[in-house]
Amino acid sequence: MKFKNLTDEIKEIMYQIYWNKEMKWDDRMKSLMDITGKSERTVRKWCTKLGFKNKTEKESEDLKIAKERELNDNKQYYIITYAQNATNVNKGFLKNIETYANKLDAEIICIAGRYHNPTTLKKSEKVKNTDYWDPSIQKYLSLKRHDIHKTVSIMSDVKIQATAVTPLSGLEGMSKENSCIFGHPKVHMKTIPVLEGYAPKMMLTTGSITYPNYTDSKAGKKSEFHHQYGFVIVEIENEEITHIRQVTAKQSGNFYDLYFKVSNGVVQNNESIEAIVLGDLHYGNEDIDVMDSTLELLEDLKPKTVVLHDVFDGYSISHHTINDPFKQYGLEINGKNNLEDEVEYMLNNLCDFTTFDNVVVVRSNHDCHLDKFLLNDWRKLPTSKNSVTYMKYSQILLEQHATNNVIGVIPYLINEQYPKYKCLGFGDSYKTKDIELSQHGDIGTNGSRGSINQFRKLNTKIITAHTHSPARFDNAVCVGTSTKLRLSYNKGASSWLNSHAIVHKDGKIQQIHFMGINKNYTTLNS
Repeated sequence: MKFKNLTDEIKEIMYQIYWNKEMKWDDRMKSLMDITGKSERTVRKWCTKLGFKNKTEKESEDLKIAKERELNDNKQYYIITYAQNATNVNKGFLKNIETYANKLDAEIICIAGRYHNPTTLKKSEKVKNTDYWDPSIQKYLSLKRHDIHKTVSIMSDVKIQATAVTPLSGLEGMSKENSCIFGHPKVHMKTIPVLEGYAPKMMLTTGSITYPNYTDSKAGKKSEFHHQYGFVIVEIENEEITHIRQVTAKQSGNFYDLYFKVSNGVVQNNESIEAIVLGDLHYGNEDIDVMDSTLELLEDLKPKTVVLHDVFDGYSISHHTINDPFKQYGLEINGKNNLEDEVEYMLNNLCDFTTFDNVVVVRSNHDCHLDKFLLNDWRKLPTSKNSVTYMKYSQILLEQHATNNVIGVIPYLINEQYPKYKCLGFGDSYKTKDIELSQHGDIGTNGSRGSINQFRKLNTKIITAHTHSPARFDNAVCVGTSTKLRLSYNKGASSWLNSHAIVHKDGKIQQIHFMGINKNYTTLNS
């Protein structure tokens, strides 16, 4: 190609690539070399000759308005989403968001995102005109930081690359003590460790109200795959407590949020859900208020399937304390070293779920504490009160090995008292709406330690537990815990949070978090 053969369309594409700071400089040069078929030296000369170095575009009116936007301070509810420049809005989703906002009297905020995609530019479209947004959302645009509560900040002024693989990376301290919401077309979430006495801190991305619009590249195609229609809803309960949830929608724009279904501009009551995955239970260390709120939630949402993790704690026989004489003394004087009492307490509490048709108990690492305990010499146990129980449970394990049907002592005892409950093994699969619910999260790929970063690379959507710290990373979701937030083994800064995950009828996953002294999860009425 010769310089004189450059058309206006090619020049426009070259300009967009030259100034696309979301790409590395070497990648930009390579793209320009591919377009022109020339060496880097020639490409640089052509860019200078075309005046690309003299960028003089003026700030658009949309940007000026977005940077000056003020919010209504008297609102109880805020709905925050993301909108890409020069990109069409999903009108069905917008209609449903506005309908829901009218019902709640909520403020809508569209964080204005900028991403230059030269492959979609029209021949007549000039560079200076790409900093515009769909007229239907202009009144909602924001590029200004908003502290809507003393514990929550909307970080509209932070620009994150639309193709970023981990959009929340490196931003942990930017909002100081506040939970923070960033505009991005992916739906990610994580909790940040805080010292005892501080309010829990979450970081969340919003999902998008605009259609996918990315370059025809590896990064662009990956981003298109993970693009989600969604928003974050913030509920202000009082001066101390807020509730924050992510909501994701189908391509039609229809979505569920807790008790409500919003479809085709109409808000209806949500009669039931497909499944709920509870945060780790650890009976004996459970938070009573969280469990009371959870049972009320189950009564309202009527899940078809209830999934339980770490139902047994093992504090009475834990391998972490069995050789510590001081901790054993504490267990003795507090009456917490009786294995049979702990198992009986767990079994009695599991009766809370007998009203549900389908209860699934996931094989978890704390269940295995009992099996590990049975490997000890019973004659050397710290207390003799567990000797008879040791013999009884050892016989269960021996019989399982004799028949090559080893599922463990805890699953056996649960099935003995609750034969309808489905207790899974390590290699079992259990799916609801194409979401894998069978993995606790302690075991990762090839026997390694599990992590959400590993699970998000699997060939399926998945909900795990184990970490006690809720998170969301692409198609992988991790629930939190149903225990007290401070136990003996999470000293120092902690990211634990009482949190469950709902699977709605449309297959979308929604995390809910319990806040405050009373462990509420919403201000909405069912």
